[in-house]
Parts: sequence; structure tokens; C-alpha cells
Amino acid sequence: MSSKLIYFSTYSQLFGSFLIATLGYFYFSKREKPIHILAFYGLNSCVFQLVNTFPPRIENYIINNIVANIYTITETFILLYFFFTIFPTAWSKKLIIVFGILYGIVYFTVIPDHWQEAIGSTRMLRDLLMIVCSLFYFYFLISNLPTTQITRYPMFWIVAAFIFFFAGTFVLSLSTDYLHHVLKNDFSYLWPARNFFRFFFCLVVSYGLWLDLREVKIKQSAQR
Repeated sequence: MSSKLIYFSTYSQLFGSFLIATLGYFYFSKREKPIHILAFYGLNSCVFQLVNTFPPRIENYIINNIVANIYTITETFILLYFFFTIFPTAWSKKLIIVFGILYGIVYFTVIPDHWQEAIGSTRMLRDLLMIVCSLFYFYFLISNLPTTQITRYPMFWIVAAFIFFFAGTFVLSLSTDYLHHVLKNDFSYLWPARNFFRFFFCLVVSYGLWLDLREVKIKQSAQR
């Protein structure tokens, strides 16, 4: 039962990543840079998830851990760049650069000789950075509301999905080392739950991308 659950949850989040990439690449030349970055983020996630899916390792997580550790740093820098493009002030953009340097130092200090392990600290720092960046963005958003109906604003949904997802995975990242090394948990049920959680995260991000796509189509129609 657990192996079927892992397969189903893995393909579910793969579909979610594919949806992000697809919605981001429609009218690509008419979309703004943050949407381009999200499209690449979805594509990048698809590639890594496919590599990690064929075949999924149920008993032996060595290959999965190596791929996941590489994915973690690519995801972090892609999303930091996303926040860099949507932050409105010079000091906030410099803060993103500091975050990137800090993460790079921590990552390459922790990871050497541990590529084959599920390292919770690098994931935990990634989650924390995404939470902080999301909170900063909401501060900017509330200070300069672009519309009175905030739920119609695409970035509201996209960044809300970030803070919801990474706040949830932060707890898992925080406890990964303890669960694996102390309790000997093989994540056969915990990881599918995380995959389904990410699938719903992808759906919310996709909704924000769909709202942005709709705005692009409306502008295109108005110009004809």
C-alpha cells in the first residue's frame, strides 16, 4: 500500500509542476519576468522529479537523496531570483543577494561528504528564507495595494502559496534528521503526505498564473 501511495503522490506533484510550467509558458513573450521565472521553476521541478521517479527508491534512498540535495539549491536560487524581481526597493533586492550568499555558504559547508543523506538543515534554511521573503512581499503589497480586490491580484495567490507551503515543510525539514537517524523512520507515509501538500501548493500557484494569463489575454484583446 505504501509503495502505491508513494507512486501516486509522486506523480501528483509532478503533474502540479507540469501545470505551473505550462501556464507560465502560454503567451511567454507577453508575460513579465517573474512569470518567466515561475515557468522555469515548474520546468526545473519536472526534470528533477522525473529523474527521481524512474524508478522511485522505496528501500534505498541514496539516489533520491543526491537528486533532492541538488534540487534544493536550484529551487532556492530560482525562488530567490523570483523574489528579487518582485521586490520593489533597492534595499530589499540587496537583502535577497545577502540571503543567496548566506545560503550558498551554509549549503556548501554542510553538504560535502553528505550528498547521499537527507540533510534537513539545508531544506530548513531554504524554507525559512522563503517564509521571510514572502512576509516581506506581503508587507510591500499591503503598503502599496495595486487593487482594492486583492484576491484578483495574481501575485497574492502565488506568494500566499509559498508562505503556506514552506511554513508547512519547515516543520518537516526541522525534524528530518531526528526522524531518520533517531526514530529510523523510512518516510513511507510522511513523504507522500508532503508530496500531496506540494500538489495543492502547485494548484494555488497555477491559479495565480491563470489569473495573470487572463489579464494578458484581456490586454491583447483590447489592443486589437
